[in-house]
Parts: sequence; C-alpha cells; structure tokens
Amino acid sequence: MHQKSKRWGAAVALIAAGGLLAGCASSGSSGDVTYWSAFVSKDTERYYQEHYVDAFNEQSDDAKVKMEVKQLQNLGSLTDTAVSAGRGADVVYSAGPSSALGFASAKRIDALDDYAAEYGWADKLQPWAYQASQVDGTLYSVPVEYGSIVMYYNPGVFEEHGWTVPTTLAEFEKVATEAQAAGMMPVGAGNSGYQAQSEWYLSAFLNMAVGPEKLYQALTGEAKFTDPEFVDAITLFQQQIDKKWWGGGKDRWFTNTDTDLFTGLADGTVAMYITGTWSFGDAGRYFGEAAGNDAEWDWAPLPSLSDDVAPGVYPMAIGTSLSVNSASKQADAAAEYIDFVIDDPARSYDYLAATGQNPPPLSDLASMPDTVDERSARLYTEAPESGNLGYASWTFFPAATDTYLWSEFDKIITGDLTPQAYLEGLQKVFDGELAAGKVITPFEPVPGA
Repeated sequence: MHQKSKRWGAAVALIAAGGLLAGCASSGSSGDVTYWSAFVSKDTERYYQEHYVDAFNEQSDDAKVKMEVKQLQNLGSLTDTAVSAGRGADVVYSAGPSSALGFASAKRIDALDDYAAEYGWADKLQPWAYQASQVDGTLYSVPVEYGSIVMYYNPGVFEEHGWTVPTTLAEFEKVATEAQAAGMMPVGAGNSGYQAQSEWYLSAFLNMAVGPEKLYQALTGEAKFTDPEFVDAITLFQQQIDKKWWGGGKDRWFTNTDTDLFTGLADGTVAMYITGTWSFGDAGRYFGEAAGNDAEWDWAPLPSLSDDVAPGVYPMAIGTSLSVNSASKQADAAAEYIDFVIDDPARSYDYLAATGQNPPPLSDLASMPDTVDERSARLYTEAPESGNLGYASWTFFPAATDTYLWSEFDKIITGDLTPQAYLEGLQKVFDGELAAGKVITPFEPVPGA
C-alpha cells in the first residue's frame, strides 16, 4: 500500500494493493486466518473479496480467511501498534521491506525461508524483489505489490510542439526550455497537503542524475551521500527549481497538488510530470471522455541527467509486503494464504486489469492478458526486462533517513540550505541507522544497464 496511500495523505504507505493487510491473530476460530484490509473503492473491495478471499476459502481444506475492512489512512498505524505489542495480524502488512525490517529486528515476524522453499517463492518472484525482502540473508517478508517512477506526458502536446520524449540531459533541457517559453510549467512538482510528496521527485532525480550504481554504493556504506556525484545532482536540481522548471519554482511548489499537476498535463499547461506508477489506475479521470476532453496520457522511463547514467532507469518500489506474525497460532495457514496471493500470475494480472491495482513482482511476465491497459502492461514487462533498475527512497532508505530526505528538501527549494549542508545532514542520519542495522540490503544493480 505504500505508494497509493501517500497520495491519499497517509504517513506510512503509498500504493493500495487492494487490501493485503494485517489482521487480529487472537480473533476467530482455530482455523481462521485473520487480517485487516483497506481499499480505494467498493468495486475493488468486492473484486478482492471474490477472487482473493472467497476463492482461497473454497480451495483450502485447512484454513479460512476472514477479512475485516478498515480505513485506508489508519491501517499502517493500527498494524504497527498491534504487532509491536505482540498481538495483531496472522498475516502482517508492512509498507515494503524497510518497514518489515523493523518487525523482524524486534522478532515480531517469523523467518520465512522454510515456507519459501516449500512454495518456491524465489522462483515466483523477480530476483531484485526477493533479495530486497531478506534480512541478513533470511526472508522475512513477501512483496505483493510493486511499481516505479516514470515520466507522464500528453502525446498531443508533444506532437503540437514537435518534441520527442527526452532521454538525455540535453534533450530534457530542450523540452523544458521550450515549454517554459510557451508559458507552460516544464515539469510538474509540488507538495501542497502532503510534504513528503517531494520525495517522489527526489527519488527520480537521484536515479536520473546519480544512477543506480552510485546509489547502491551509498546504501551499502561503500560511498557517501556527500560524494561529488550527489552534491552535483542536488545542485543541478536546485538550479532547475530556481529556473522555475520544476513546479514553477519555490513560488508555486508549496501550493501545487497532484490533482493540479495531472489537470495541467491534460490541458497542456504542464509539459511533463515525473511521479509514481500508482497513478496508472486513476489517471483516466483527468483525460478523455471521463474528464470531458479529448486528451490522452502516456508514459516513458526516466531520462538520464548525467553522462554516467544510462537512460531509462526504473526506480523500483515495493509498496506492500506480507509476513507471518510471530504471535500467530496459524502460521502455516498464514503462509499458505501469502502464497495464494502470489501463486497465480493470471489472477494477479486479472486483478490489475479489473481494478488498476499493482501486481506482485512476479517472474512470470508472459501471463499478462490483453485486458490489461497497454500502458500498464508495458511497464510490467519492459521494466523487469530492461535490467536498468534503481531505488525508490521510500522502499530502500531507512525510515529516519527517508524522512530527512524530503523534510529538509524544502530548504533546498527555498534556498535556505546548500546542497553540501543538506547532504551532510543526510549522511549523518544514515550513518546512525546503518550502524543500528536499520538499512535493508538493496539488490545489486546491473552495471551499465
């Protein structure tokens, strides 16, 4: 749920994977697997009930799932409170591997290696996602939803201005310069109503300007966030904001909303919008018949903003992970249910087609049905096959480091903090969390991908 609920203003998660969340281990009969769930719509809830709860119960001889629907904005805090107290879910929700690491360190969730071997999870999941879900080589969570950050654009607007989708810094600067000259906002950005929205753009910029290899080195302690590559990247970002390329600059950044930016993309006042793929499911309400216009949207992978970074990087984000509560009396049944969630690629992709909710990071890419929107299908086939995978901050940065990243960035926007000082503070927070064992081991990037 990580990506989506950040858009809904929740502090702990961002994408609504359709309700794969924690439950109450102490409630229900001896054969019940309990969990709480939340949905962005009643239609999604009904679909999930039929295909993931009722379907599991019909085929399982030993366990029955009981679903209790909660408010989306409360699920993270409710789960954290209950599990930390030694109660809570049979199946534990977390907003990705970094969140699950906290439960694992406190011994509130079980190691899953035996279940992984029994159910073949290493083969079912993409290698990067499986590796990111391990703690010191032991699996503690199963990723059940993932996405990325991409560049949204309006093909009609690009055609009108004679632009091609940028892949390099020079091409990006050309579109931005010409868009600004035409009275447009070159790149949508803002954080009105949700301060942490800035990390969507920060994650994208770091992957575009620093690249996965250097980010990996920093996240593993081999490099520093104060290294020249990072200073140059934040300096470039600050310069582009000062030019009013991103969000119209500091005068508008703090008043722009996500809705404003998608509306601008549709009506031609915003040229590009770099944000998460969690918007695939509802972008349609700004475009076409539903919005009363004839505009269309499309997406492209991120451009390179450095000669050292290959174009087309996909920052990977795991929005929802599932684990087995150490307090559960139904551990085997809970693991059986987790396997059910990721076991059938056709079911996962049908869910994507019907609801727009993001699928698990499955290794099977061939089962994508024609009913999935072409733009979504393209993402979930091209990104894994590209090998050019990067790191979304909310998935791979530890909690305090991630909070510093977006909260202190306001001072970069306003010019009250230098890039060097900003990154020195970031490194200091990260050093403390690295020493405390609060940093997950990221997957290794493919050199030169």
